Amino acid sequence: SFVYARRRPFAQQKLRALLAKLPFVVDTMLPGSRLEHEGGEGGDEAAGPFATVLRSKGFVWVAPEGSVAYYWSHAGRHIDVSELGRWWAAVPREDWPEAHHASILEDFDTAGEGGDRRQEIVFIGAGLDETAITEALDACLLNDGEEA
Repeated sequence: SFVYARRRPFAQQKLRALLAKLPFVVDTMLPGSRLEHEGGEGGDEAAGPFATVLRSKGFVWVAPEGSVAYYWSHAGRHIDVSELGRWWAAVPREDWPEAHHASILEDFDTAGEGGDRRQEIVFIGAGLDETAITEALDACLLNDGEEA
Protein backbone atom coordinates (compact mmCIF):
# COMPACT_ATOMS: atom_id res chain seq x y z
CA SER A 1 0.00 0.00 0.00
CA PHE A 2 1.00 3.63 -0.36
CA VAL A 3 -0.47 7.12 0.08
CA TYR A 4 -0.66 9.54 -2.83
CA ALA A 5 -0.47 13.05 -1.33
CA ARG A 6 -0.27 16.40 -3.10
CA ARG A 7 -1.15 20.02 -2.23
CA ARG A 8 -2.33 21.05 -5.70
CA PRO A 9 -5.85 20.57 -7.15
CA PHE A 10 -6.74 18.17 -9.92
CA ALA A 11 -7.88 19.80 -13.15
CA GLN A 12 -11.47 18.63 -13.63
CA GLN A 13 -11.11 17.63 -17.30
CA LYS A 14 -7.85 15.78 -16.73
CA LEU A 15 -9.32 13.84 -13.82
CA ARG A 16 -12.43 12.96 -15.85
CA ALA A 17 -10.19 11.69 -18.68
CA LEU A 18 -8.22 9.49 -16.29
CA LEU A 19 -11.37 8.10 -14.67
CA ALA A 20 -12.76 7.23 -18.11
CA LYS A 21 -9.66 5.12 -18.81
CA LEU A 22 -9.72 3.15 -15.58
CA PRO A 23 -10.73 -0.52 -15.64
CA PHE A 24 -13.62 0.21 -13.26
CA VAL A 25 -17.26 1.20 -13.32
CA VAL A 26 -17.03 4.92 -12.53
CA ASP A 27 -19.56 7.17 -10.77
CA THR A 28 -18.58 10.81 -10.40
CA MET A 29 -20.04 14.01 -9.11
CA LEU A 30 -17.51 16.66 -10.04
CA PRO A 31 -17.92 20.46 -10.26
CA GLY A 32 -20.56 21.63 -12.68
CA SER A 33 -22.31 18.30 -13.08
CA ARG A 34 -24.89 16.09 -11.50
CA LEU A 35 -24.14 12.51 -10.55
CA GLU A 36 -23.00 10.84 -13.73
CA HIS A 37 -22.65 7.16 -14.35
CA GLU A 38 -19.68 6.80 -16.66
CA GLY A 39 -20.85 3.23 -17.10
CA GLY A 40 -19.46 0.07 -18.54
CA GLU A 41 -16.24 -1.57 -17.54
CA GLY A 42 -14.18 1.59 -17.72
CA GLY A 43 -11.59 2.20 -20.38
CA ASP A 44 -9.12 0.06 -22.23
CA GLU A 45 -6.43 0.40 -19.60
CA ALA A 46 -7.14 -2.92 -17.82
CA ALA A 47 -3.45 -3.82 -18.01
CA GLY A 48 -2.45 -0.35 -16.75
CA PRO A 49 -1.11 0.54 -13.31
CA PHE A 50 -4.56 0.67 -11.69
CA ALA A 51 -5.38 -2.95 -12.60
CA THR A 52 -3.68 -4.29 -9.44
CA VAL A 53 -5.40 -1.82 -7.10
CA LEU A 54 -7.89 -3.69 -4.91
CA ARG A 55 -9.01 -0.72 -2.81
CA SER A 56 -8.35 3.00 -2.73
CA LYS A 57 -9.92 5.79 -0.75
CA GLY A 58 -9.27 9.30 0.37
CA PHE A 59 -9.81 13.01 -0.12
CA VAL A 60 -9.67 14.80 -3.46
CA TRP A 61 -9.39 18.51 -4.32
CA VAL A 62 -10.77 19.36 -7.77
CA ALA A 63 -10.48 22.77 -9.46
CA PRO A 64 -12.19 25.09 -10.02
CA GLU A 65 -14.27 24.34 -6.91
CA GLY A 66 -12.14 25.28 -3.93
CA SER A 67 -14.66 24.79 -1.17
CA VAL A 68 -15.89 21.23 -1.84
CA ALA A 69 -13.96 18.23 -0.53
CA TYR A 70 -14.54 15.12 -2.64
CA TYR A 71 -14.28 11.55 -1.42
CA TRP A 72 -12.54 8.96 -3.63
CA SER A 73 -13.82 5.49 -2.84
CA HIS A 74 -12.83 2.44 -4.85
CA ALA A 75 -13.35 -1.23 -4.13
CA GLY A 76 -13.15 -4.08 -6.60
CA ARG A 77 -14.43 -2.92 -10.00
CA HIS A 78 -16.25 0.22 -8.81
CA ILE A 79 -14.99 3.73 -8.11
CA ASP A 80 -16.99 6.68 -6.84
CA VAL A 81 -15.88 10.30 -6.54
CA SER A 82 -18.52 12.30 -4.69
CA GLU A 83 -18.98 15.36 -2.50
CA LEU A 84 -17.93 14.75 1.08
CA GLY A 85 -18.39 18.23 2.52
CA ARG A 86 -16.42 21.45 2.67
CA TRP A 87 -12.72 21.95 3.27
CA TRP A 88 -12.19 23.63 6.64
CA ALA A 89 -10.26 26.39 4.83
CA ALA A 90 -13.57 27.35 3.16
CA VAL A 91 -15.44 27.55 6.48
CA PRO A 92 -15.14 30.72 8.58
CA ARG A 93 -13.01 29.96 11.65
CA GLU A 94 -15.73 31.18 13.97
CA ASP A 95 -17.87 28.29 12.65
CA TRP A 96 -15.27 25.64 13.45
CA PRO A 97 -16.08 23.41 16.43
CA GLU A 98 -14.21 24.94 19.37
CA ALA A 99 -12.89 21.61 20.66
CA HIS A 100 -11.34 20.69 17.28
CA HIS A 101 -9.39 23.81 16.26
CA ALA A 102 -6.01 22.17 16.93
CA SER A 103 -6.81 18.96 15.04
CA ILE A 104 -8.22 20.92 12.09
CA LEU A 105 -5.06 23.03 11.88
CA GLU A 106 -2.89 19.86 11.86
CA ASP A 107 -4.10 19.26 8.27
CA PHE A 108 -3.32 22.80 7.12
CA ASP A 109 -0.46 23.61 4.77
CA THR A 110 1.28 26.51 6.46
CA ALA A 111 3.42 27.27 3.39
CA GLY A 112 0.52 27.94 1.02
CA GLU A 113 -2.99 29.34 0.87
CA GLY A 114 -4.69 25.98 0.32
CA GLY A 115 -5.33 25.36 3.99
CA ASP A 116 -6.43 21.75 4.41
CA ARG A 117 -7.16 21.25 0.68
CA ARG A 118 -5.18 18.33 -0.70
CA GLN A 119 -5.05 15.03 -2.54
CA GLU A 120 -4.69 12.19 -0.06
CA ILE A 121 -5.56 8.78 -1.45
CA VAL A 122 -4.49 5.43 0.01
CA PHE A 123 -3.93 2.65 -2.54
CA ILE A 124 -4.02 -1.00 -1.50
CA GLY A 125 -3.25 -3.94 -3.76
CA ALA A 126 -0.81 -6.64 -4.79
CA GLY A 127 2.11 -5.71 -7.01
CA LEU A 128 1.22 -2.01 -7.11
CA ASP A 129 3.24 0.15 -9.48
CA GLU A 130 3.47 3.19 -7.22
CA THR A 131 5.53 5.16 -9.73
CA ALA A 132 3.09 4.64 -12.62
CA ILE A 133 0.02 5.38 -10.47
CA THR A 134 1.68 8.50 -9.09
CA GLU A 135 2.65 9.67 -12.58
CA ALA A 136 -0.91 9.12 -13.86
CA LEU A 137 -2.37 11.14 -10.98
CA ASP A 138 0.31 13.85 -11.19
CA ALA A 139 -0.62 14.31 -14.87
CA CYS A 140 -4.13 15.29 -13.66
CA LEU A 141 -2.90 18.10 -11.41
CA LEU A 142 -3.58 21.70 -12.37
CA ASN A 143 -0.37 23.31 -13.61
CA ASP A 144 0.71 26.87 -12.78
CA GLY A 145 -1.07 29.31 -15.10
CA GLU A 146 -3.47 26.64 -16.35
CA GLU A 147 -7.21 27.29 -16.14
CA ALA A 148 -9.34 24.68 -14.39
